[in-house]
Amino acid sequence: VAYRCSFRVTEAAYAIERAMDIMAQKLKMDPAEFRMKNLIRREQFPYTSAFGWVYDSGDYQTALKKAMETVGYKQLRDEQKKCQDAFKRGETRELMGIGVAFFTEIVGAGPSRNCDILGTAMFRFREIRIHPTGTGICRLRTKSQGQGHETTYGQ
Repeated sequence: VAYRCSFRVTEAAYAIERAMDIMAQKLKMDPAEFRMKNLIRREQFPYTSAFGWVYDSGDYQTALKKAMETVGYKQLRDEQKKCQDAFKRGETRELMGIGVAFFTEIVGAGPSRNCDILGTAMFRFREIRIHPTGTGICRLRTKSQGQGHETTYGQ
């Protein structure tokens, strides 16, 4: 297995990204360039997906460009080409891989309007009651995924 996952949507993202790589290869396009062409554009927000999910905002092209600049993507591709050429000439047995992936994930269980189970809405519940005695009770419901909600709320 080429990735570490929490057994949620990671497997689906892996399959989609692998399909993106294969499609880019068939079109003889750089994988990053292929993704750049297919990302939701900033001016398209808010964007509603085919499944009805609403993406409220984003600037994915800028994020991908900054990531590519940060790692020196062009230089890495040049280095990779040199490694491939040396491999073909039999000068080395080493090859260099470069992985590109772009993934946006919802947090928690997803928006209440889409993920409401038995009317509980899964999360985003809060209630504060102040009693005549002056004491208060605060009840919060969130979907914790290791962020330390229990500790934060307790403090």
